Amino acid sequence: MFPIRTIDTSIPELLEQLGTKKKSWVRIGKDRYLFKVGRPGTGENWAEVIAARLASMLGIPHADYDLAIRGDEKGVLSPLIVPEDGRLIAGNELLAKIHSDYPVHEVRQVSDHTLGRIHGLLTHPDIQCPPDWPPPAGSIMTAYDLFLGYLLFDAWIANQDRHHENWGVIQHRGCIYLSPSFDHAASMGQNETDENRQERLTARDQGRHISTYVTRARSAIYERQGSAKPLKTVELFEKAGSKSPAAAQVWLRQLAMVDTQDIATLFEQLQESEASQFTKTFAMRLLDLNRDRLLKSLTP
Repeated sequence: MFPIRTIDTSIPELLEQLGTKKKSWVRIGKDRYLFKVGRPGTGENWAEVIAARLASMLGIPHADYDLAIRGDEKGVLSPLIVPEDGRLIAGNELLAKIHSDYPVHEVRQVSDHTLGRIHGLLTHPDIQCPPDWPPPAGSIMTAYDLFLGYLLFDAWIANQDRHHENWGVIQHRGCIYLSPSFDHAASMGQNETDENRQERLTARDQGRHISTYVTRARSAIYERQGSAKPLKTVELFEKAGSKSPAAAQVWLRQLAMVDTQDIATLFEQLQESEASQFTKTFAMRLLDLNRDRLLKSLTP
């Protein structure tokens, strides 16, 4: 079973203003952690924990998450991903420095948050990959090539929350590098009810079946300014990959190497108090279907 960390309520906390969920910084021993409270009635906590382990399997740098409880609040605990003397600069702030009319204070449905702008930013030679991250064998040359891995990961787990505050760069001692991936709770159908999950797994109506359900996941990144809707997650990876085909193939090969039995073992460790068997079955089926969809573009 996954460990559940207990946070002493006497430990002072500093509220984090970024984002819409309740978050606070706590210091445990010498280290700082972010405690993020999952919204009741959702599976945000288990999704965050599972997603972090899946990110490890894929080989992308990411924030770590453990289940945690503080008083009567259940959430996840994540160690600081920014060095003590470093700074995280979110995507909206970065893009606003380049585009003077960028809507920096908006979070949702920002059609200025486009693939082209992200590509232009993350191919800049001053932005590097994390210095302590061992890249997979192949053509990962730029921060954008690494960001492609994040987009593949989003498509695999159906993460629909890669908005412009959920990625960024870290500035540390004269170096600027792409931040590890973080905030993956809006994934794997975590907010569906078990009744809906059961129906979608067994529906004869193709429109209600999980195989159709997975095709509807949308990112928070648009193809162009003024587009009515953001790109779907798999579509986004394909369009992003066309800008760096060799790197896209590297990430597809990484996905192909993930062992489905390792995924099953991962879900077996998830407590029934966090996720029912229907929840686990649905999430694993979603991962299988999305992997199949993505690997169709893998070159033999």
